[in-house]
Amino acid sequence: MTTAAARRRTEPSTSPRYPLTSHLELGARPTAVPCARMITKQVIREWELPDLVETAELLVSELTTNAIRASCDLPEPVIRLWLVSDRSNLVIRVWDSSAELPVCRDADPDSECGRGLLLVEALSKEWGSTAEATARWSGS
Repeated sequence: MTTAAARRRTEPSTSPRYPLTSHLELGARPTAVPCARMITKQVIREWELPDLVETAELLVSELTTNAIRASCDLPEPVIRLWLVSDRSNLVIRVWDSSAELPVCRDADPDSECGRGLLLVEALSKEWGSTAEATARWSGS
């Protein structure tokens, strides 16, 4: 599972940790990327975090693209997207069933691919990946 976190410029609220959650399961096809972006945009607007929409859409695009690539040769190509928020911070999690962890590549400036995780790192407050036997549908 790959995770990225975005943060508003304001201080976090005092509400319970991550009371806002949304999740979606998608087929690992190229059409999943615009679908994940659209859902992300709508959910974040509903949560009244408009200053995070643009960055979140870009992060979701990159993470979803990586998950699709990792899943394309698997018997059940499925990816999962979680969005969770404490009303100030946003955590984006994208899961695929590949046993391999994503790896940052050294991409040269003229390369057409290989810069996705570098972009995720640059745009996120923090990011990382974990290998899990199964992914739970939870906000934690």
